[in-house]
Order: sequence, then structure tokens, then C-alpha cells
Amino acid sequence: MKKMMFRHSYIAVVLFSLLLLSLSGCKEEETENTQDYCNITSFSIGTLKRTVVKRTGHGTIVKSVSTIYTTGWKFAVDLVNNQIYNRDSLPTGCARRTLLDITYRGKTLYYRNAGADDSVPWTVYASSDSVTIPETGLDFRVEGNGGISRTYRVKLNIHKQEAGDWEWDDETGELDMDDWSNARLVTLGNTVLLYGTSDGHNWELWKPQSEGWQKLTISGLPADANIANIVAGRKLYVSDDDGKVWTSDDGALWTEHGLTNAKRLVGVSDNRLYAVRNGLLYSGALSGDAEWEEEVLDDQPLQMSDLSDLDSIRCLFFHRENSLKRMLMVGTLKQSVSDGSVAPEWGKMWTADGDELTRAWTYYTPAWQNRYELPVQRQQAVVLTNDNLVAFGGDNSEEDDDFIPLNLIYVSVDCGLTWHTGDLLYLPDELWGKQCSWINAASDADGFVWVVARVLDAEANEETYVLRGWQNSLVFAQ
Repeated sequence: MKKMMFRHSYIAVVLFSLLLLSLSGCKEEETENTQDYCNITSFSIGTLKRTVVKRTGHGTIVKSVSTIYTTGWKFAVDLVNNQIYNRDSLPTGCARRTLLDITYRGKTLYYRNAGADDSVPWTVYASSDSVTIPETGLDFRVEGNGGISRTYRVKLNIHKQEAGDWEWDDETGELDMDDWSNARLVTLGNTVLLYGTSDGHNWELWKPQSEGWQKLTISGLPADANIANIVAGRKLYVSDDDGKVWTSDDGALWTEHGLTNAKRLVGVSDNRLYAVRNGLLYSGALSGDAEWEEEVLDDQPLQMSDLSDLDSIRCLFFHRENSLKRMLMVGTLKQSVSDGSVAPEWGKMWTADGDELTRAWTYYTPAWQNRYELPVQRQQAVVLTNDNLVAFGGDNSEEDDDFIPLNLIYVSVDCGLTWHTGDLLYLPDELWGKQCSWINAASDADGFVWVVARVLDAEANEETYVLRGWQNSLVFAQ
């Protein structure tokens, strides 16, 4: 009996001791001083003002201001690298001044501009402060007891570009193009080449570098080669005044090709060269024979005589899915017709290389149901970039003597059947609203659009630019 009582007493002592330890632990946690810590546990921002700038016409700019509720943009608190940021960027045009909601453990919270010199004082943060977070960021410092502290770099990420907006860079650099009478941009493989001529015969050739331009020496090209005749495929092709065709693998060294009687080259595919001869469209094989064959529309030779001039023709070759190949031709008609405000387009498609010659062209007839046609444009430029067609130039109004200068960009995602423009599809300020003497464009392997143009400024002085642009929703899909 005594042994049993002793055992019960021993168990009671052990249980009582465990209870005391438990109570003492709870007491310590209740009296813990959070000012001994220094860390931010959560971070969020309040509403933001957003300003969107749109052009609605020549010289007309409209600004709209709205409020962005930012609850959908969460901020990550990186305790390892001491960084706080929103992974998903806010829409472009958002202001950087807002109220903050910060939860932290420590004695005091301070802030100042990121990377500020030690001589710049810290500002004590209060929840009522409306704080501006610059693009470089803000530094927030949490101080605890005993001199311990931790500093966080806070970044507010905002998109720099509106979806669908165009971004343009002036690539003119040190190029001297004052005496040029015409210019052509072409793409050969991964290389963009710029040709210029001062009188139709004295050619210059330039290639862009990481910084500036490199001048190349042209050899083998006859003096009477026509710069407006250059077409680019796997090689470059051009014709001279005698109708001989010349070709180049690198744009600098030219040799005679073999085809003759070419009056005006307009396009090239993988296997055939296209030219206008005697008001009709012809094509000739790039290898083998040296004969031109008539291209047909509705079982009849394809007439080009109604075009205002041969230089108005833009002909593009491109591959589509399922081995489908297409040729699209755009021009400008001489006379005013019922659909004279719409640029005429022709197209044909094939799969097997042997079918290219036998396939007839289709005329994209303007129809009242189609409200998205390409308008007639003077000094028209059409390029293919990332499987989308891009066109721009000056519009003709209904009055023949009334000319609207360079303005909108038109984009087609369905091989030229429909064309769309909008408030964001505008040419750069260097060209916007200007009268244009000549313009030409090409796209490179990365999807950038290159433009060379001569325009008149407000004082009627001539300026020549080389510009490179891209659309936010078209480029860098990879």
C-alpha cells in the first residue's frame, strides 16, 4: 500500500512540474517585446490615378483620367533579398503617388528615396502619408530595440507600354541623306540594308551596327540600275534601264542573273521573280529558263495599266501554316472610281512549288459589308512582321487636291482581307502629320519595322529619318 501511495505522489509531482513549465512558457510569450524584431510582414498600396493619352486626329490629343483599384496587384515581400515589389505590373499611365498599408514588427518605420546618400535624412512613416514611389524605388527601414534594423527596397512596377501601342526609336544617327532623291530598305536574311541614291544612279549602301551605320562598297552593279526596282527574297534582285536583271547574295556584290526585258520588278518568291511589262504582270523562274510567263486574273492577263504608277505597287511573299504560301500585291489606282478610297489588292496562294505559276490571282473586291479595308495612301509602305501585315502612308480624301499627311498605321492579321487601326496605331512624332516626299519600309528577322522617309517640317524644310519601331502585341511573342 505504501509503494502504491508513493507511486501516485511521484506522478502528481511530475504533472505539477510540467504544469508550471507550461504556464511559465505562456507568460513569456505574452510579454514578448515585438520591438526587438525588425521586419515588414505585409505591404499593399491604395488607389492610383491613371492618365491615358490618345490621338484622335491631326494635332488633336485627348487625355483621360481614371482611378485604378489596386487590390488585384499583390506585393511580394522577399525576406531573403529584402525586396518588396508587385510581380504583375500595373497598367501604363498609372501615377506613382498613393497611400500605403504596411504591417511590420519593430519600433519605428522610416523611408527615403532608394540609394540616397547618407546625408539625406529618413522620414518617419505614418499610415496617413501619401507617398510617391519613384521608378528607382523607395528604401524602407525598420528599427528595433538595441540598434538592430533592416532596410527593404520597394519597387512599383508599371508597364511602360500600352498593349498594342507602337514604340519608335530614331536610328538616323550620323547618316547624311540630304542629297538623296530616293531610298530603299531591304532585309536579306538577318541583315537590314539601306540603299540611297542622289540622282537615280549614284548609289550608297549602309548597314546598321550596334552603334551607328557602316558604309559598304557596291560593285558589279550597272550605273543605270533603278533603285525603285530592288526586291528582296533569299537574294536581292534589281533591273536596269535595258531590262537586265541583276542579283546579289550580300547586297554589295552584284552579278547578272539571266532574265531580260524586265521593266519593273515588284516582288519575288522562293522560286519566281515578278515584274510589270507592257501593263501586265509577269513572273519568271529564278533558275532554269529565262522566259517570262503571264500572270492571270479570271483567266485573263492581270492588268496593271490602271495603276497610278509602278512605284505605287507593293508586293509581299510570305509563308503561312500547313505549307501554304501567299503573294499579296497592293497598289493605287489612277482614276477615281466608286471604291476609289480603298487601296486595290490582289492575292494568290499555293502549296507545291510547281503550282505557283498555274494559280490564278484573286481580286479583293471592296464590299459594303467590309468596314475594315485599307484606304488609298500616297507614298504607301506595306511590310510583313510576325505574320501580320502593317501598312502606313498619307491618306487621300474624297477631294483629289486634298491630302492628309502621314498619320495612321493599319494592321492586318488575315493576309490583307481586313485592316484595323486605332487610337494607339500612329506613326512616330518625326513623321506624324508631315507631308512626305518619299517613304519606304522593311521588317527584320526580329519583327522590328524599319522606315526611311523624307518629310517637310513646319517651316517646309526637308528632313530625312530612319526609324525603327515595333508593336507591343506583335513582337517578341517567343
